[in-house]
Amino acid sequence: MSTPHAAPGPRPDADRRRPARATTRPARATGATALAAVLALGLAACGDDAPQQSGRTPAAEVTVTAGTVEETGGVVLAEERLFSEDSPWNQRVDAAPVDPDSDRMIDRAQYRIGVVEDATGVRTVPRRIDDPLYINTEAWTVPVVAGGEPTAVVCRQDQCGDGDDTVTLTIPSDIDPDPRYDGWFTIVDASEDVAYDLWRARREDDGSISYHYMKRWALDGPGYQEPGQVSARGSGLPLFGGLIRPRELEAGLIEHALAISIPGPAQGSFVQPASSTDGNGEVTSVPEGARIRLRADVVPERPRDPRTGKLIALTAQQQRLADAIVLTLRTYGAIVVDRAEVPTLYAQRDVTAGLINGNELQGLTLDDFEVVELGPRYDYPPMERRRNR
Repeated sequence: MSTPHAAPGPRPDADRRRPARATTRPARATGATALAAVLALGLAACGDDAPQQSGRTPAAEVTVTAGTVEETGGVVLAEERLFSEDSPWNQRVDAAPVDPDSDRMIDRAQYRIGVVEDATGVRTVPRRIDDPLYINTEAWTVPVVAGGEPTAVVCRQDQCGDGDDTVTLTIPSDIDPDPRYDGWFTIVDASEDVAYDLWRARREDDGSISYHYMKRWALDGPGYQEPGQVSARGSGLPLFGGLIRPRELEAGLIEHALAISIPGPAQGSFVQPASSTDGNGEVTSVPEGARIRLRADVVPERPRDPRTGKLIALTAQQQRLADAIVLTLRTYGAIVVDRAEVPTLYAQRDVTAGLINGNELQGLTLDDFEVVELGPRYDYPPMERRRNR
């Protein structure tokens, strides 16, 4: 377990979060009992396969279709808006003022600070990341589960966060945490209207789930914590907050802020709704907890494979879903929740890869965004703790 002022344990190097940039759909994991089970997967194959011939317009049009509610483990689960109506996750920011320092912060956010050791010694070297926006659907994103079998959930260390030595929660037997990606795992208890975020979780041979840290979130709460509190994310925010979910993708309407990671979030400070930070970028960069928004004058270019420079052909469905996400980035924006080697959004694991590939928005870069006016910055670690070191 980490020291009291740190996030729960060492964060992985950003290079390990580099998303795969395949231009074909990855294999899809099974999981019929995932939260908000996906609508008929046949929808993923609908639409014209011909590539689009023009870029998207700033005023994207979306089509809302009715979804169904699926019973999972005896609990009726609708893919409803999470958290309270006044939660930051549920506030539009299309009319909010731009921060006066937006341009500089966005520029600095694209620099990762690396460590180089050679004959002259050890020094830090900033490296600019110009990669476009990617959407994680498999690696480095979160499975959200509910219902299933009563399962022992066991802490593997002395300090467990909000967990006890052993609790019993209902979890599908066919969906497991992936230890390669910090073992992120979210378990929803709809009967109590709460969700449990696990860090470094794994499925044991006896069928139980073990973990290093648990954070309990009220689904009707604010979706963030007081400054100084930690969670399964370095920013102190929920793992499942800001996920792109399958039902809203199919409907073409996402009415909440998205979660985004950037290459170089500011070190040493954060803004609410973050309550902590694992930022390792320049101090003048975008802090974790900041809201960034797609600029109103940006017309996304057609996506290109960043390795080959070739245009990526999108089906009519991919184009429609990309338009829906673009509209969300203009209206609700995205909250900086973590760091990653490339700018990264998060779609719910196991149930969105059949709908999107992840490369649909590779016509956008961080330069296409602006920072919504920031609230007060909080030092991290707090100045008092710095003095006591």
